[in-house]
Amino acid sequence: MENNSDNAYTYIKKNYTNKEIKQILSGDKDLEKIAVLLNLKTIDEDKTAKLIIKNLVNQSGPVREASAYILSNLIKVYKSFFQDKDTLNTINLALNDVNPNVVRFMLETIKYIDNKEYIFDKLIINIQKIYKDIANKPRRGKTQEHIFTKKCFKIYWSLESIKKIIYEKSDIIYDVNTRKESFFNLLKLLYSIDEYTIREKIAQIISMLPKEEVKNLGIELEKDKNYFVRRYGKGN
Repeated sequence: MENNSDNAYTYIKKNYTNKEIKQILSGDKDLEKIAVLLNLKTIDEDKTAKLIIKNLVNQSGPVREASAYILSNLIKVYKSFFQDKDTLNTINLALNDVNPNVVRFMLETIKYIDNKEYIFDKLIINIQKIYKDIANKPRRGKTQEHIFTKKCFKIYWSLESIKKIIYEKSDIIYDVNTRKESFFNLLKLLYSIDEYTIREKIAQIISMLPKEEVKNLGIELEKDKNYFVRRYGKGN
């Protein structure tokens, strides 16, 4: 990536035409691309929106972060440009980014997504796949421990996204019986993982659900060995 403060200043101060913006967002000059993204105040057509989405994945961390940041702002005004299935699939990938700053910005977009059910179901599938990768596998040595930690990180942020969706649409779990069943079964599986951050996130989600549903889950939060998990359990 370019690392020239003079160039950065020039890029930030420059007034780009719509044609130049599209060319830069389609190109590979990261520094200029970031400057253009951060300076976007309006978008005049769907094509520019698609380029923002395109830069959410398969780019350097700073570019993905800039794309997520500007999306979290522009989606509030240009909501209709970001509702198609291809865009939602990319948003789903960005919600699982290894960069927590990207995910934090992406969480802000959930409120403005019409088809929250689609994202919710995708997240469930994502977590199920990750769980299969780590369930009952040995964690011997630094390499295996690193892989486990990285996958737990993805589960954690996927659960945070699910929590955000439930906050925005509290009845989403109950729209379809199969969704409720798969969601609750997944919570039970994840609760068995020996990683307190995941159990704490599960506890936060459970604290948002009706008490009768929580009892049926068979998860005893108040008896968890971790204080923060127990704290949320007591609040339900």
